[in-house]
Amino acid sequence: MEARQRRSILLPLIMLGLVLVAAVDVFPVRQLVALNGEAEDLRLHLAEIREENARLEREVELLHSPTEIERIARADFGYVNPGETSYVVIVADEPQEAVPQGGGSNEVVPESGGFWEALWDFVTGHDMSDG
Repeated sequence: MEARQRRSILLPLIMLGLVLVAAVDVFPVRQLVALNGEAEDLRLHLAEIREENARLEREVELLHSPTEIERIARADFGYVNPGETSYVVIVADEPQEAVPQGGGSNEVVPESGGFWEALWDFVTGHDMSDG
């Protein structure tokens, strides 16, 4: 009888311990996975910004040359040298397509993965990240 009472007390304590271990270990792992994904996104964004910065630095270098300044003045402001004739071509607007009548939408709505995909995203931490 005493063994049965011990077992009836011990089993809930073991279950409580497992729940506590899961709460302490699993949830921080989810946060680490989400933070690692965010860090990778930020690294990619930083690389894009560095490429854009290098492109802009090359553009600044070009803007110091007189030929580039003249090209921009001709293209954007209609600059002409003395003795040159400037022509402006005006293109007629193309007719617009008619918008279909009736409230129907052709928009495709992606299907949700459902409960199991949401559960898996929760366990792996994907629900905490943007992507």
